[in-house]
Amino acid sequence: MVTEAAQRRRVMVRPVMDWYAAVDGVDAVMLGGSTARGDADRWSDIEVGVFWQRPPTEAERLAVAGAADVRLVNVDGPPWDDHLYLGEPRPDGLLVEVAHTLTQTVENSLDELLSGKPDGQVMQLAQGIIDGREVIGPRAELVARWQGRVATYPRDLALAVVRYNGNIEKFWRWQMFFERDNPLLVAREFVRMTNQLLSVLYALNGRYSGHVLAFKRLDALDLPLAPPSLPARLRAVFGRPAPEGAQTLHDLIEETFDLVERHLPEVDVAALRATFRSDRKPLD
Repeated sequence: MVTEAAQRRRVMVRPVMDWYAAVDGVDAVMLGGSTARGDADRWSDIEVGVFWQRPPTEAERLAVAGAADVRLVNVDGPPWDDHLYLGEPRPDGLLVEVAHTLTQTVENSLDELLSGKPDGQVMQLAQGIIDGREVIGPRAELVARWQGRVATYPRDLALAVVRYNGNIEKFWRWQMFFERDNPLLVAREFVRMTNQLLSVLYALNGRYSGHVLAFKRLDALDLPLAPPSLPARLRAVFGRPAPEGAQTLHDLIEETFDLVERHLPEVDVAALRATFRSDRKPLD
């Protein structure tokens, strides 16, 4: 089901997309993010991808002011990121994040990713391509081809992601920060390890995860291969007293290692467990 917020945003951004699609040198324009997926809410921005045959000039990017209020033009790139605003005068309005990318850069990046070389930004690009909708432009078929390329998550990529992110070290540090009465650093450690845990689970499920905490709601996590009651237990990690949260996180990580052993036997899970279980005892 497409939310009312997503429907409204699709209508509002269409003039911007049409404007880019008519610019000489643009291959395709794609709606992305939650507006494309259909789960946008009242807090959601709009994401648009513009794919170019050649580097766009700053003047070309500024010229979209005829369709939107241009606030920020990032001159470093590629990719080049612009912020546009719709509907309201400054300082309010609906943010449109526009990512300008060379078509050849996308091709090269996907070649690297699909050969089993993980890169956070490219993983995010791949997920953005999967989510992409309402593609227009003279070479709109490019996006459909890219979607076909990333539809199957390579096993070699899953192995690389799990080997890297499954190396969850220094679990014991939460206790050190807890005893120092530093809840900020306890939370930082929990977030660090949760990031790694979710990266492993995304790979196990064949999902690209350049930004694993990008989901809006924990209950929306769509990970069939995961420890039971994952959303509720993740809430407990951060919602209960630190010792209870740490035990819950510990159990989730151990159960995830069990899943890796079962589904990716090429990974040396014993080595990952040894790193995770390593301990440091305080000296009185």
